[in-house]
Amino acid sequence: MAGPVIMRKLFVFILSCSILASATRLKQVAMVDLPGNPGFNEVALANGQVVITHPETNTVEIFSPVKRRVVARISQVDNPRGIAVDDAAERVYIALAGSNRIAVVNSKNWQVEQLVPVRNAPEKLLWVPETKTLFVTSTRARTLSIVDTHIGTETAVIDLGALPKDILYDVSRQQLLVSLQDINEIAALDGSNRIVDRFRLSASEPTGLALDPGRRRLYVAVRYAVLVLNADNGSEISRIPAPGGTDTLILDTSDNLLYAAAGDGSILAIDLAKGAADHELPTDVKGYSIAYDPTRKQLFFPGGREGRAKLVILRPVGMTETPQNAATPRPQGAPQTAQK
Repeated sequence: MAGPVIMRKLFVFILSCSILASATRLKQVAMVDLPGNPGFNEVALANGQVVITHPETNTVEIFSPVKRRVVARISQVDNPRGIAVDDAAERVYIALAGSNRIAVVNSKNWQVEQLVPVRNAPEKLLWVPETKTLFVTSTRARTLSIVDTHIGTETAVIDLGALPKDILYDVSRQQLLVSLQDINEIAALDGSNRIVDRFRLSASEPTGLALDPGRRRLYVAVRYAVLVLNADNGSEISRIPAPGGTDTLILDTSDNLLYAAAGDGSILAIDLAKGAADHELPTDVKGYSIAYDPTRKQLFFPGGREGRAKLVILRPVGMTETPQNAATPRPQGAPQTAQK
């Protein structure tokens, strides 16, 4: 037990040194009660609403950032897990690990329109608009599936031979990237669903992924660090100290910030220009999945506190803040992943 405690103290010391001259801070703007007991899996933004899967109650909560309350609920879904969003088609896909199905939800009225059966218990979902493909991981079966949403059918199942944790799509290379936690690799699959490359990491337990397509940088959450890789060949450029258990990454390219969430309830803001942690905010809420609204510049972090279900709303303040009378809108951030 001494090892993790020492590493945590070392991280806090390094962080305190690195932020002396920094101006970016995370501010908690609200903590809202959610129905039921804690036990959330994933959170995402869809049609301006916050979608939260809640396996503890077999429900999906729809939270309005404007009204700051739950405005809809999808009930009687068996162990809801990952979320994928197709805003153009006004559809949300939700992994139902308890029944080996994918729920297709209308994001206008929040009704389940279709249930697509899959071979293995689904965990993480990714919708790729460029290929009109839904990718599905199964941590239990250690597989990756492809679902054709047009016909509502699983068309392929790929045995990864390792534990998949997160997935993202690299548009420039037309490849799917999958973090394989137990073999310390990132696998790259081409359009024919073959593994064509492997990035072997000098670190353990890779989980969350984020991609900066412009700078060609791939960020990987590993044990006690976030790796910065060359997105084209997987070579390590640098590594940024992070708390143990950091496994969810959100990239905001417009402000050059990378947000990281750890299971202990802390949220880390990493200044990519400096290549260092800028600020860590303990939220007093235990959770690990975050979603980011680049328009409102808000982070949403569901979890538990003293046995109560909570949703923490955060925003960056300081050098990234835009004056209220600014007329030029900021560009939206890049697509994100959020996964334990």
